[in-house]
Amino acid sequence: MERPEGTSGTLGTWQRYKLGQKQWTSWLAQTADKIQRGGPTLPLETGTSKSFKSSAATMHWSQLEALAQFVISHLTPEEIPRSSISILRDVVSLRKQSARFFGRVAEKSNDEKLKQSNTTHAFIIKVLENILNRFNAAVATVSRKPVASPNKQPDGQIDVDDLNNMFEYLEVEQSPDLDGDDIDEASDSEKFVPKKSKKTQKKNGKKQYKKPSKAQRAPRKAQDTSEPSWVEKFQWDNLIDEEEDEFDYYMIIYCFFQDFNAIRDYIGDRWLEYFYFKSVSIDNLAIMTNAAYEMFHEMEFELEKALKDVHPEMAHYEYMMEFLFFEYGLEHVDYEGEDELTEDERSEKIFKEADWLAFTVYALVEDILNGVPPGKVPMIPASQIRAPNYGPHNVISIRNFFKDIIGELFPECCLTKAMKKNGQLPFVVGAQDEMTLNFEHIFRVRDYPSAFIFSLALYVDIRYILEDQVRDPYDQLQVTGAFTKAKLEEHFPKMKGPMALKKECNARIAELHYCVTNDFTEEDRTRRFLEKGVTEPFEKHFHLKRNPVWSGLFDFRCRLVLNDLGFRFICESPLVVGAAFVYYAARSREGNPISWPMMDRFLRIHGEDKVFQGAAPADETPIDLLKRFVDADLATTPAGDLVGFSRRSISLEAFNNRYGFDEGKARRSMSYLREIIREKFDVQAGNIFSRQAKAAQKDSKQGQHSSQTSAPPPPEEGSSPSTDHPPPKISKEALQSSRVSPVELLGILDETTTSLLENQLTVEYFQLHDESVQLFQSLRQEFSSEADADPSFVFDENSRVGKLAQILPVIYRSAQASADPAATAGRLGRVVDSFCEDLPEESGPLFPTA
Repeated sequence: MERPEGTSGTLGTWQRYKLGQKQWTSWLAQTADKIQRGGPTLPLETGTSKSFKSSAATMHWSQLEALAQFVISHLTPEEIPRSSISILRDVVSLRKQSARFFGRVAEKSNDEKLKQSNTTHAFIIKVLENILNRFNAAVATVSRKPVASPNKQPDGQIDVDDLNNMFEYLEVEQSPDLDGDDIDEASDSEKFVPKKSKKTQKKNGKKQYKKPSKAQRAPRKAQDTSEPSWVEKFQWDNLIDEEEDEFDYYMIIYCFFQDFNAIRDYIGDRWLEYFYFKSVSIDNLAIMTNAAYEMFHEMEFELEKALKDVHPEMAHYEYMMEFLFFEYGLEHVDYEGEDELTEDERSEKIFKEADWLAFTVYALVEDILNGVPPGKVPMIPASQIRAPNYGPHNVISIRNFFKDIIGELFPECCLTKAMKKNGQLPFVVGAQDEMTLNFEHIFRVRDYPSAFIFSLALYVDIRYILEDQVRDPYDQLQVTGAFTKAKLEEHFPKMKGPMALKKECNARIAELHYCVTNDFTEEDRTRRFLEKGVTEPFEKHFHLKRNPVWSGLFDFRCRLVLNDLGFRFICESPLVVGAAFVYYAARSREGNPISWPMMDRFLRIHGEDKVFQGAAPADETPIDLLKRFVDADLATTPAGDLVGFSRRSISLEAFNNRYGFDEGKARRSMSYLREIIREKFDVQAGNIFSRQAKAAQKDSKQGQHSSQTSAPPPPEEGSSPSTDHPPPKISKEALQSSRVSPVELLGILDETTTSLLENQLTVEYFQLHDESVQLFQSLRQEFSSEADADPSFVFDENSRVGKLAQILPVIYRSAQASADPAATAGRLGRVVDSFCEDLPEESGPLFPTA
């Protein structure tokens, strides 16, 4: 199954748990080794020290408590990192949650292996809890006010900030790839592969457990830990973990679904805010939802990678669903007392459990694939399409609601899939969302990934939330699309610059005409209906009206296109920059209340120092500003050639690369998400994560896929390889740019998109250009006698409007030749005042609303 390229830079619940536990044991092992060697135990100041061989790769649980006491006895409370304690606390909490579940399971099972595994789990928890108590007691003597992390996770979910902080205490060793051996992993010969269930009916909470027999482990000779000297002979690489694997296999699958539901709840809450309060923009919601669709793919890829050496089938949705729903059950569900529930209560309880796994959507997708023959396009007349019934539902009616929602969607995806196959549509149509792209793809391959099931479940949730308001995004798209199309058509004849700009503008006009003004499926749909003898009219834009995510993404695309083409348009002439100089000069007069709203936004977004090529002191006179303009020869310098002016924010460029255009038959990369995270934490794209660089370099040489937590960006051209001489210390921000939880990423995306919509995308460059032309026309009229007398200024009806900026050197020379330069500045100021007064009042946002 195809999936978006690149990585988003997130760590799911399971990855955070495994990485946190690995970091903690590595820190404990390295600290013990440093104590033995007499080295420093505080955060590393250099990255050049060599670590011993895989410190905590296969540590024995029974020896961990003694090792922890050894470390505590040789450290002061100030030397114990608080992040290590926080990580250990969360690991214990997650293990306790699982132990409560496995305890219930073991009591009802006749499987002695499972009972022994449960005993092992309880022993490990007891060891870790004792260690946690020892560390808490050790730091209790130091009075420190706890600092709450802004990204703090619920109990049992490792805090990303703690993971980032712990890297400052770890030496360079193997890649932190979660596939490697660690404290929880057993040998390959002992890996447990649960047998796939063939049940089709729920058993009132009673689960069955069938496991293949395992080879008997050889008894281990106990390690004498009575004296601290045992640390000197401690052989980390010879120790073997005795924990069973059932915990890992269950929890990795459970955490996969847990992350899905965390994303689902966050997105659902944001759509609810729109439904009730309109406090979130449609574009923002669409971008977050599509990012969630993308992250579902990434989550599934990481799951497959983690389970590839066990059994690939374990990562299939059907297998996981049956494993959790029919075999084991869910950790957060209480199966006690089910016999006391009424039939309705039991049905509702089972439905909620199934919905947590997106089971209803899965069953409907199976029905669709079984009902639609390969290569066929179902053409359903409008009179036969059953509209979904919004409002309160019971267990039976909610299933019908799901069926009606998906029943509206799948024929549309069949149609667009066929049109693409026949060459009538490009592979991606106008910022098309990932869910519908996947829906088209399952009809090609007759199979589906878990990511698609999750995406479709989220889509159904959104439809349930929006009810009749589902059409709002389409209505907004119509207004935004018409506004954008009109602006591009108006300015297309004025584009005298590179042919690439005109070509792209023309392509955008055609796209808006074909996809927004008109229904791009109308011609093919009409033909297919006529072939079947159906003559009743059909609803145009049927799909866009019922897919708020696609409509929202297309709306955002229109804003990006207008902003990008407008910016490139003004970069071809000095007109807007010259108008900025004139406006700023007039505004610098004492007590002047004039306002040019679009120019104010322009100066705020781009920065006065970039526009004016340096800071503009408050005491600088209007004539001084004109002198700067003339001396820098800006009257003939296109704005795009000014130093630093053409650089825009990383996030805006990232969104332009992702949603501003579609390219060929490839989906856009997910790397735009990583760029947005980096800008959030103010990290340059060229930074190298030194503790990960060597491992990443090794992986790249082998041609293997590197985890997103270990692949550094390439160094800048001409720089020395940073893998040989890593920087002294990794900044916390650099690590944060590589590690956030999925929900945290959605929060960053939410904040970034809102900022763009309220700031950078509010500058309408075409309008700013037109207003600048009006200002220069007024200046030309006011200073016509000076212009006529100056042979360097030649402007007629055949001249490009950009030449109007050359009136400013004329005005400056006139002021210099005048006995009263202030009088010239006064005339200039009065022109600007009159211009600003004649500007139409801005009644609201840049784009009209539906």
